[in-house]
Amino acid sequence: MAVILSVIIVAFSLYLVVTPLLRKNNTKLSVEIKDDTDEISLQSLYATLNELEMDYNMQKLSEEDYQKLKAQYERHASELLENQKKKESKTGNDSFVKDIEVEIEEELAKLRKERGEK
Repeated sequence: MAVILSVIIVAFSLYLVVTPLLRKNNTKLSVEIKDDTDEISLQSLYATLNELEMDYNMQKLSEEDYQKLKAQYERHASELLENQKKKESKTGNDSFVKDIEVEIEEELAKLRKERGEK
């Protein structure tokens, strides 16, 4: 009885393993690879730089690896800072321009009002 049960279990296992390999209509799933380096925040970069320095001081990293990784993360941090400054200056300029446009519209409304009253 035990032999028959073990043969049935082995046969069923083989069936489960072999069936997907023998299917003719292999549908491939599309996989989207997302670059997550854009989502790295400035704080996480600073934390990584801190960890690198600790690892170097504890002699877990060689001088060459430390300098290479430090330069790479500092470059990425500087790029993030530049992008943030560009966004801030862009939004700052946009709000400045909007303030000027509002002021111009108010002055035009006053002039129209004066012309209409006279």
